[in-house]
Amino acid sequence: MLRERKIAILGLGKIGGALASSLVRNKIVSKENIVGTTGHRDSALEAAKRYGIKTLTDNVRALADAQIVILAVKPQTMKKVLLEIRDAVRDDQLIITLAAARTTRFIEEYLQKAVPVVRAMTNTPCLVNAGMTVLCPGRYASKEHIELAREIFAAVGLVAIIDNEELMDAVTALSGSGPAYAYIMIEALAEGGVKVGLPRSLSTILAAQSLLGAAKMVLETGEHPAKLKDEVTTPAGVTIDGIMALEDGGIRVTLIKTVDRATEKSKELSQ
Repeated sequence: MLRERKIAILGLGKIGGALASSLVRNKIVSKENIVGTTGHRDSALEAAKRYGIKTLTDNVRALADAQIVILAVKPQTMKKVLLEIRDAVRDDQLIITLAAARTTRFIEEYLQKAVPVVRAMTNTPCLVNAGMTVLCPGRYASKEHIELAREIFAAVGLVAIIDNEELMDAVTALSGSGPAYAYIMIEALAEGGVKVGLPRSLSTILAAQSLLGAAKMVLETGEHPAKLKDEVTTPAGVTIDGIMALEDGGIRVTLIKTVDRATEKSKELSQ
C-alpha cells in the first residue's frame, strides 16, 4: 500500500530520521517519494546526505505533494507547526502525529479540518528496528488509514493498535518511557557484575544481552513471564537467592509505581 505513496516527514530528528532511513532501507517506500524537513539549512543538507532523501526547511512546501504527513516534531512546538501548515493541509491527506501528550482532537482542532489523524506513540529502540509503536485513530481516520500507519511503523519494530485514546497516557508511561527504565536495570545489573569481579565491558554485555534474550523469549514463546522465570529458577539454586534479593528490594512495587506515576504525568501534560 505504501510503495507509491508520497510521504512528508516534518522533523528529521532521531525518530523522524529513523523512520526515513528504515522506509528506504527496507524498500517500503522509494527515496524519491520521501521528503523531510529540519529547522536549518545546514541540518537539512546533512539529513539529505545521511538519508538520501529530499530535505527542506519549509514545512508547507514539503507537504504540498504528500499523501501522508508525519508530524515528528516535539510536543512544545506542535502548535506552532500546526498553525504554520493549517492552510496547506488537505482533507485527503493522512496526518500521523508522534508527539507525546498531544491528542488527535488537539491536532484536528488546530488544523480546523475533518482530516484523518492517527496518533502514534513509538520509542527510541526504533533506531535499531526494535521499537514498539502503538497507534490510535482520530475521529476521521478509517481502517485503511490505520493500515497505512501500521505499515510505516512495522519498518522499525512491533506495532499495536488501540481505539481508546485515553490509554495512550499509559502507553507513553510504559513503552514510550520503558527503555529508560530498562537502561537503569542494565546499568544496575552491570554494576553488580563489577561488584563481584567482572570487567565492566563484559558485565554490561552480559546484562544487556540477558534482558534482550528474556524479552525475546516472552515475545516469541507467548508464555507468561512468571512461567519463564520458574523455568530458570531451580530448587535451592543460584537464581532463587537472586530473586529473594530483588523481592526484598521491592522491585515489583517500584516498577508498578514507576508506570503509575509516569502515566499521571502524561495525563497532566495532555491537559
